[in-house]
Amino acid sequence: MTNKQLVIMKKYSLTFIFLTFILIPYYTFAQSSAGKCKIAVVARYKDAAAEIRWIPDNKTILMLGFGNSYTIERSEAGSNNFQKVNTIKAYSRAAWETLIANEMNLDTKSDLELAMDFLFVDSKSDKKSINLDEGIGELNEQKNKEDMIYSVFVMTTIKNAKVAMALGLGVFDNTVQEGKTYVYRITLNAKSPIYEIENGNVTLKAILDADLYKNEVFVYPGDKRLSFVWASKPELAGYFAERAEEGETAFKPLNTIPFYATQGSGFDGPTNGSFMDDSVINYKTYKYRFYGTTSFGDKVLFAEVKGMPRDLTPPDKPIIKQPTHIKPKEVQVTWDIYGDLSDLRGFIVARSDRDTGNFTILNKTILAAPVRSYIDSTFNTEGLNYYIVYALDTAGNISYSYPSYVALVDSIPPAKPEIISAIIDTLGVVTLTVKKGIEKDLKGYRLFKANSPEHEFSVIEEAFLNDKYDTSKVKLIYTDTVTLHSLTPKIYYRIKALDFNYNQSVFSDIIAVIRPDTIPPVAPLFNDVIVNDKLIELHIVPSVSKDVKEHILYRKTDLDSNYRVYLKFNSNNTMIIDSNVNAGTTYYYTMRAVDLSNNYSTYAHSVYGKPYDSGIRPLVQNITANIIDKKVQLKWDYPILINKEVYFVIYKKNEKGQLIQYAQTSEKIFIDKNIAKENAYSIKAMTTDGGHSKMSEPITIKDAVE
Repeated sequence: MTNKQLVIMKKYSLTFIFLTFILIPYYTFAQSSAGKCKIAVVARYKDAAAEIRWIPDNKTILMLGFGNSYTIERSEAGSNNFQKVNTIKAYSRAAWETLIANEMNLDTKSDLELAMDFLFVDSKSDKKSINLDEGIGELNEQKNKEDMIYSVFVMTTIKNAKVAMALGLGVFDNTVQEGKTYVYRITLNAKSPIYEIENGNVTLKAILDADLYKNEVFVYPGDKRLSFVWASKPELAGYFAERAEEGETAFKPLNTIPFYATQGSGFDGPTNGSFMDDSVINYKTYKYRFYGTTSFGDKVLFAEVKGMPRDLTPPDKPIIKQPTHIKPKEVQVTWDIYGDLSDLRGFIVARSDRDTGNFTILNKTILAAPVRSYIDSTFNTEGLNYYIVYALDTAGNISYSYPSYVALVDSIPPAKPEIISAIIDTLGVVTLTVKKGIEKDLKGYRLFKANSPEHEFSVIEEAFLNDKYDTSKVKLIYTDTVTLHSLTPKIYYRIKALDFNYNQSVFSDIIAVIRPDTIPPVAPLFNDVIVNDKLIELHIVPSVSKDVKEHILYRKTDLDSNYRVYLKFNSNNTMIIDSNVNAGTTYYYTMRAVDLSNNYSTYAHSVYGKPYDSGIRPLVQNITANIIDKKVQLKWDYPILINKEVYFVIYKKNEKGQLIQYAQTSEKIFIDKNIAKENAYSIKAMTTDGGHSKMSEPITIKDAVE
């Protein structure tokens, strides 16, 4: 951890203590299912606008969001017609510095500095060697410090609007209409290679409810103390109490750090807030105001009550018996009570996940005085359950029993586990990924291996949590190293799951892993090269290896240069014709084979070919002859030859009927002034480098002279 991070921790240690519980009722960061991340969202209607704040429940995705943006969409309830409201992105460092410099409110300025420190602090921790005796402790200490910084940062974001806006985790929508109900959808404009990111959704009714936070607080007077109990509302947490004595109008705060309503782990029922003031005088009336903190960091008044402490003696403590797990969904709690029961009003049964406190009341109404048992059907089937019984008299005095633990009967094993992937690399390292089971009491997995599905599978690794309070994640990715040189082409794996009561699941399905092929294919061969003036013919013998997927032909024209890929072809080709050649240039070739495992053969022995110039040029085409002004006009067509200078030789029949050389021209037209009764011509194309065409077919013009 860097020095700067340590400064942040010291600077905000009190903030962490203050805010640790604010996060609980508003943003439940429950562990996402494997591979998923959720975006938690809250919204409220205030000052004719909707205020929305959100945060991913995964630190990795939170950091991903800082480098990207969020899209905020809105739909009227029931229409599912979402329209874009805004796109929000975290401020740049320069914008942060400007924002902090211009902030006049010291508390807000402190929150902004905390968030900026977290966002831009150097993540490179000082690294040092860790010995085996102290290494785990050092790592745990570093992890705890980093988690604390992260928690303070998250909770600062929740309670301060400016921080949320600067981090790109909050927005105001000023276009809502009062009285309408809207659904907002928050989308992160980025993808994670690890997590599937679910959009955040929240429904908001645009009304100002003056009674939203009002709540009834029950006052229970005691000896020099007053106790207060209320049913908690999800909109509020982090309570504060103020008191005014009889005849006074000014209220004085009774706490500076908020107190909270809590519940046992796994309990989904209602929770109760409570407060006790033991600094009062009996038979004197006091007025109290109770405040709660909203998810947006606002402190609101939810109740104002009066109370008078009295000198009363509570009933004797109830004696709770060992609770019994009588049915899969029922725990029976029984108790006795002795002493003077003349003013006994009844009993309250409560439960917690530990014996040290934070018990949650189970019965909605007080049990009558003759009752000595209670059936609990809401207990945590996968956790610890401690029960306590409260006795109340008619004056409101309360006594309570010692906590008693129920031993649940768990004989249900985890569901059949599943290996979702098994990948082996070229070094023989196998990586197996397990789909996490849904069991809350999942302890971990045993990994088994065999060389054949018919063989007995042996345990190669056990990965278990220590106990139910171990906060580590269940191991889901396993590695194994196998030899690549084996007569068995496959290796087989399966797993079993265990819970904390050591109930063992059935085996998973067997998954087979194919050992990778590391043997390259046999190299192909050239067995002949045929060259002419227009192409090079390569006759080849393809690789004889059965797993060849393709061959690669390489070519170059400079003996000292590197070969380049020229052509890829399948294993059925035995001849390649290269027509993309020029006469007089030498072309060098080699090739190799590639198998299905991307193993490359050695290169074939190289060959070369040099196309030559045959000297044969194209024939003269489309010759025409016409009599114009008692002259013979010859015209013809001839293609353009690149890098060749062309001229034409005209042949004419003499009196003996022989074609003899008559004239020469570089044009494609010729005028013969010496005409006879019958004139016959033939034309040959010549190039200055010695090339020539064949003579054209003769063309004859008769009756040219009367």
